[in-house]
Amino acid sequence: MSTPTNFNQSSPNYGFTPDGNNQKRLTTYMGIAIAVLLGLCVFLLVSKYNTSNKLELTTSELALQKEAFTELDAKYNEAVTQLEQQKGISAELDAKINQQLSDLESQKNQISGLIREKREYKSAMASFERQKNEYLAQIEELRKQVGQLTESNAQLSGQNEQLSSNLSETQGKLSEESTAKAALASEKTAIESERNQLSKKVDIASAIRVKNITTKGVDVRSNGKERAKSKAKKVDKLNICFTTEANEVSPAGEETFYLRIVDPTGAPLAIESLGSGVSQNKRASEEFRYTTTATCNYSNGETNVCGAWQPGQNFVKGKYAVQIYNKGYLVGTSTFNLK
Repeated sequence: MSTPTNFNQSSPNYGFTPDGNNQKRLTTYMGIAIAVLLGLCVFLLVSKYNTSNKLELTTSELALQKEAFTELDAKYNEAVTQLEQQKGISAELDAKINQQLSDLESQKNQISGLIREKREYKSAMASFERQKNEYLAQIEELRKQVGQLTESNAQLSGQNEQLSSNLSETQGKLSEESTAKAALASEKTAIESERNQLSKKVDIASAIRVKNITTKGVDVRSNGKERAKSKAKKVDKLNICFTTEANEVSPAGEETFYLRIVDPTGAPLAIESLGSGVSQNKRASEEFRYTTTATCNYSNGETNVCGAWQPGQNFVKGKYAVQIYNKGYLVGTSTFNLK
């Protein structure tokens, strides 16, 4: 049979029986732990306070930054609107405004950078406003100048229209005068042509024709006496005589007849030192060389005239031609032979 258990027996002691020192040690540990916890709580409370202050400061800065950006955008948009409203007057003014808008945009970007970097931007913002006002003042001055130029151009256009009208009127008058002058010139030309024709007819009519032309070869003796000869080697001199016909058109007075002697070869006999020269054949409109001249006092009737040619050299055999001119026209011809 088993032996009954005695629950009133003392438990065995393994060395952990509390005493006074252990109790103190435990109290000390618990105090340290409570102090650490209190310090941690204080630290957490301070950290939370600081974080809260920082968050409030950051929120305030962000609000101010947002407000600055809003103000900058408003000023920039206002400047753009005001400048854009000034466009449309002239291409030159539009180009000026575009350049100003580009400058303002650059300033806006610079101010945005200052705001973003939390740097002082108020003075830059004020400078932006001054620059905008200065640009607007420049544009207004340019508008006034353009207006003045437009007014001047309008005045000049009016003056040009008046001048054009006056010019057209003047040109019309000049055209009429030119037409009248052309008609007068044409009439004058016709009159001059008619007058020249009449003058030529009168000139031709006034030329004194001749007849009975005779040419005699003579031998001049040492005593001055002349003897008629027909052989070329015996002839020293040619005497050409003729009779003028009556002409009532030609005025009375001294008349000159140009005698042209052509040798058998067709060459005119001429020696300048003996009185030969050049005259005008009016009918042929060309010059001719004459041998000598003969003059007379013409009284509108028949007059006997003689001329002579003594060259001081021998003549050649053959048939010679004699042409007589008066006032530039051929008035008589004849021929003769030397054996």
